[in-house]
Amino acid sequence: MKIGRNDPCFCGSGKKYKKCCIDKDMTFTDSAKFTNLKKADPAFTPRSHYIGRISELNARLEAEAHSEELDAELMTLAGDLLDDLENARLHAFTRYGEGFRPAERRLLQELANRVWGGLVLGGFQEQDVLRPLLAFAAQALLQGIGEESRVSGATLVADRDANLLRWELTSAGDEPEGFGLTLESEDE
Repeated sequence: MKIGRNDPCFCGSGKKYKKCCIDKDMTFTDSAKFTNLKKADPAFTPRSHYIGRISELNARLEAEAHSEELDAELMTLAGDLLDDLENARLHAFTRYGEGFRPAERRLLQELANRVWGGLVLGGFQEQDVLRPLLAFAAQALLQGIGEESRVSGATLVADRDANLLRWELTSAGDEPEGFGLTLESEDE
């Protein structure tokens, strides 16, 4: 895939490539996994792939008791996300189809880090965050997080059983570095 100087930037910023990422040293690593998925299903895109995985794991997390199998699948998701983010496979426009805009990639990075932190590092305060975080990620990615305002994070409101009740995006004036998450509890 060759990008022209006047084409929209592949990162999804909405700027022209020449005004955005032309000077950045981006290394794109091909993905045998994505190539095989695209061969099996011509409609495959990284966006639909990850939204489907996150939505499925969210439904299982809401319906099932905590299990080693579910933990293993969450860890696989986190590892895959971190690998694909690091190798620039999830940018807005990829050779495999539609990816994610910058705020959505920051959300995916935060999701992967929180899953990793909760399951590997044993920070089980983090595990209490996983249910509302996965529910939020599934909803927000399905809706799409636009770049009109600089989205810097979200405030999630959950009940005492860690069920997501509502969420609100937060914005910052400058280009945000990460994706901040605040979890608030609402007593019934």
